[in-house]
Order: sequence, then structure tokens, then C-alpha cells
Amino acid sequence: MKKVLLSLLLAIACMPMAIGQNKAGNLVTIDTTVCSSFTWMNGVTYTHDTVAIYSPANVDTVYVLNLTLREPVADTNVAIPLEGICNVSWNGRVWSTPGSFYDTLSTVNGCDSIVKIQITLAGETHDTVTASACDTYAYENVEYTTSGEYTLTETVDGCNHYTHLFLTISPSYTDTTAVVVRDTIGGCRITWLGNTYSFADTNRVIYGNIPTAANCDSLAAIRITSFTGTQNDTNHVDNCGNYTWPENHTMYTTDTIVMVSTTTATCVENKYLDLHIVSNTDHPVANACDYFMYTFPSRSGAVGAYDTAYFYESGVYTEDQNGVPLYSKSFVTNCVTYHALTVNVSPIQNLVNPNPVYDTVCDSYTLSFNGRRYTFNESVDSLIVYQMHYDNEICYDTSMWIHIVVNHKSFSDTTVTTCDSYFWPFTEQTYTTSTTQTYVLPDTVNSVKCDSVGRLNLTINYTPEVTIEGNWHLHPNTTNVANLKIVDNPADHNSYKWFKNNESTPFSTADSISLTVDANTDIHLETTSNKGCTANNWITITYTVGIDDVDGLNVNLYPNPTSRYLNVESAEGISEVVVYNVIGQQVIRHAVNGNATQLDLGSLTTGNYTLQIRSLNGEQTTRKFIVNK
Repeated sequence: MKKVLLSLLLAIACMPMAIGQNKAGNLVTIDTTVCSSFTWMNGVTYTHDTVAIYSPANVDTVYVLNLTLREPVADTNVAIPLEGICNVSWNGRVWSTPGSFYDTLSTVNGCDSIVKIQITLAGETHDTVTASACDTYAYENVEYTTSGEYTLTETVDGCNHYTHLFLTISPSYTDTTAVVVRDTIGGCRITWLGNTYSFADTNRVIYGNIPTAANCDSLAAIRITSFTGTQNDTNHVDNCGNYTWPENHTMYTTDTIVMVSTTTATCVENKYLDLHIVSNTDHPVANACDYFMYTFPSRSGAVGAYDTAYFYESGVYTEDQNGVPLYSKSFVTNCVTYHALTVNVSPIQNLVNPNPVYDTVCDSYTLSFNGRRYTFNESVDSLIVYQMHYDNEICYDTSMWIHIVVNHKSFSDTTVTTCDSYFWPFTEQTYTTSTTQTYVLPDTVNSVKCDSVGRLNLTINYTPEVTIEGNWHLHPNTTNVANLKIVDNPADHNSYKWFKNNESTPFSTADSISLTVDANTDIHLETTSNKGCTANNWITITYTVGIDDVDGLNVNLYPNPTSRYLNVESAEGISEVVVYNVIGQQVIRHAVNGNATQLDLGSLTTGNYTLQIRSLNGEQTTRKFIVNK
């Protein structure tokens, strides 16, 4: 269709004479999709897909119709399966009978389609009901009186509904004529369903309700035919002042255990009384310093209100200053006991300990004084007083001066991750390997040795040690391309940055480079390990026109900056190296007879230095380096 439309458009573009008066008209394309047939503005009815052109007279517009026709579907051979229990909903309709049916579906283009549906119905539903009841049970207007399984059927619109009822009927008995009387024998008494029965109930039928598991109360009956054996019962009694026992009508005023026995022809019944008599008067004694405070009980039923009484003089008291009797009350019997209180009041005598305490300790100090313990965590200079209670008819307090100096340990916890080395101020030592240690710094100042404790958790990562191989001494008549390669351990996963002539942006991050030069060029290699430690190497690529103009030697320095050790390498061989500070003073001179050496710069301070290198054949050059501690 697209190819046909394109051909027609090209034809339209090339046929201005064919459509007459159209001089500079418009082109309008109409895309449409319809069902079965379509009649256009030109009066033509189309019954299949087509592309048509129409240009009305005296109108500067050409219309192009791109027509797509859709046909309704009448699929009567393939059925759509639908399954249900008693009915099926489909396309807004409900079918309650199985079979094949035709239905009409509307499409988005207005073409109704006829489809065939195949309906299958299960034809029945099932429900389960479980129930229990006493005597009878009503379900769906039917009364059931026996346990069992019942199936109920109901048909609605041709669909069968089955209900399966599982029923448990528990009987309840209320008719005394239907109850079986159970004969039993008791001791001297028998308790049944919460009631107690004795000799007077012999041979009497007794009825009572017994609840069942189904909560169906049933009538039961027993007949006590006889009482036989021995019955022992004990009654524990706490009473105030005296107690009269109803069993023998006897009054007791002291603690006692007594028994009363009743004997019949077949039964012996023994009753015991375990009696405790609480006295209602006593004579307590109280010893106190300066005064004695008496507190009244506040329990319900006691005489007087809750209050306190103060006695400042020795004597025997039965009342407080307001005339309220002094008393206490028993928890068990609610028995109020009245007191004749003897009070011994002694004045306080003040004693000063003639031996004050002077001490210097670490962290804390504990002092035992007159039976008490005092703990001091800070320095103290004061008087402590301990008041003694009444003791051997003497009441006193004791004072003591204490002067205690408390020093404290100091703790330092340091966790550090760094490169190459770490100076720990706590020990004033430099560490070059990872370590975890605890160090005790002795106390040499205080009289009491309160040492300080430092804990160091140190991780040392190392600056990468790399060397550079290649040609960095160039002659124009030979080559002006310097090929440099890094010699390193690949397992270190280092990253590299190459800089040229003090530029701030690296020109390469590869492990080897090819660099074209036309003059002497300073190369700076920055190597960073995966642990974040960085090493720097500087190389000067010489580009000279004559051998006499060569700037010394091909020299490789690393690491640069360095905290202590500096490696110096030259393929031409080294006879001597000399280090100068920024003011030109010679600070290190070291003889060498080989291609490499390592300088120990531990004696140098942080700063910039110049290294002079002399080769085995007498040539020399200079390089800059940095010491950073």
C-alpha cells in the first residue's frame, strides 16, 4: 500500500496539466479504516482496500484517499470454551444451560463479529455444615433429634445445591424418673457437686445438675447408703486475747492443740483445733540518741489515726503527747496490741579521730570508718562524720579529717591508615609496618605511679616503587621519539599519570608512552597504588645537536617526594652522589660504584633538595627532590 501511495504522489507531482486549473494548490491525504464498504466525496463506493485521487472543480486542492477495509468475522467452526458451575457470564449475558451459542462482538472499527461459544456447566454445588446441640437442632425449617450425617438438596434454575450436615445431638436429662440413682459410701462426710452431706443424709436420694462437654446440663442422682471409716479435720485459728471453740464450748487464753472425737457404729470423726492466741499488751524497749520516734500503724480498724510521736526523755510510755494509746496491729487477726513503751534516750557525744587520713592514690580510694565504707573517685579535703546509734548506753558520733589526692590514668586510642610510615606521639616512635599494640607509658611525675595507656591500631600502605625504562637521551640525527615503559608488579594495580614540562593535566595514563620531542623535556610520572599512596618520578628527556651538549646522565629517582629513602638509578653507572640544601650547603656525600644506590635521608628535615650525580665516565647532572616527613 505504501508503494502504491508513493507512486500516486509522484504521479500527482508530475501531472500539473492533467488536473487542469491547479496552479499552486494543496495536497490532502486521507487515511481511513472502515467496515465492509466506503463511499467517498467523489461519489464512488469502495468495497476493498484502495488508493484514490480526487480534485474538485475550481478548487486548488488534491485529495488522496488511503482506504483500509475490515470485514466482520463469522467464526462458526471454532468455539470458545467457557466453563461454570451453575451458570456462565459472557459479554454481559448469563447462560444457565450448557450448549453451543453464537454471540456478536463489536470491534473498534465498527465491524461486528459473530463468534461461537461452547458452554459447559458442572451442574451442582456443595456446602458442608457442622453443628452440635442439646436434645434437638433446627436447620432449614427441619427439626433433628439424633446425631448423624444429613444431605439436603435444593434445585434453583436447573442447578443442584447440596448441603452436607454433620450433626451431634447430646441429651440432657430433667426427668427424675429417667435418672439412674448411683449408690455410694462416704467416710464421715461426703462432698458432691459443692455440697457436704453427713449421717442425717443416709439412704436419701440426692439430685444435682452435671454439665456435659456439650454444655447440656443433665440431672444426676446419688444415694449415700452408709458412712464408715475415720474422718480427721483440723481447724487453724489465730485470735486476740482468748477463743471459745464451738465444738466443745470451751474458752482458751493460750496457744493450744485440742481434739474432739465423735463415734457412731460405723464411723469415727476427729476434729482438731490448732489455736494461736495473740496478746493485746506488751512491753517493748527502745534505745535512741537525742530522741525516739514512734510511728502509729494505719490499718483499718486500729485505734487512733496515722501519726508519729517523739520522745525526748527516757521513761515508760503508754500514750503519746496527745493522749493517743501506743499500739500495733496483727496482720492475721486484726488484733490491736497496746504497748507500755520503755524509752532510753541518750545524748550524743562528739569524738574527733586524732589521726587524719593523708593519701595519694590512682583512680579511686576506699576508706573504712566506723563500720562504713567510703569511696572517693576525685581528690577530697574535708571532714567526714559518722553518727553512732545507742550502743552500751552511750550515743556518740565520730569525725575525721581526710586529705586524699586521686590521680587518674590516661587512655589514648589511635586508629590510623597511612603511607610508608607513621610517627606516634604517644611513644615518640616511627612505625614502618602495620601493627596493633597496647603501650603503657610509665608515670614518672606523680608520687603514685598512675601510668598512661595507649592503644594503636595502625595500617601501613606502601608507596609504589616503580622504575622507568627507555630512551630519554635523544639525538636529532637518530630519533626524536622517546619510548618509556614502567617496570612494576602488575598485582599492585597501580594507576599512572604522565605530566610534561610542569603541566597540570596529564597527557597519558598508560603504563608505557611514546613521546615526540624537539627540545629538552621534563617528564613527571605520578604513580598511585590501590591503597591511595602516591610516588613521583622525574626524568629529563635530552634532545641535543651534539654529544658535547648532553645534559649529564639518564637518571631515575624514586620515590619523590620521600619520607626517608631515595633510590637513584642510571644505566651509565654512578660513581658519586652529593645532596645540597636550598642554600647550597652540602648535607650528604655518598660514593657509589654501580648503576643504582639508595640514600638514607633520615637526618634531613622536610624541604627541597638538589642531587648531583657523577657517572663512572666523569659526566654529571643534577636533579631536584623533596623530603616530606
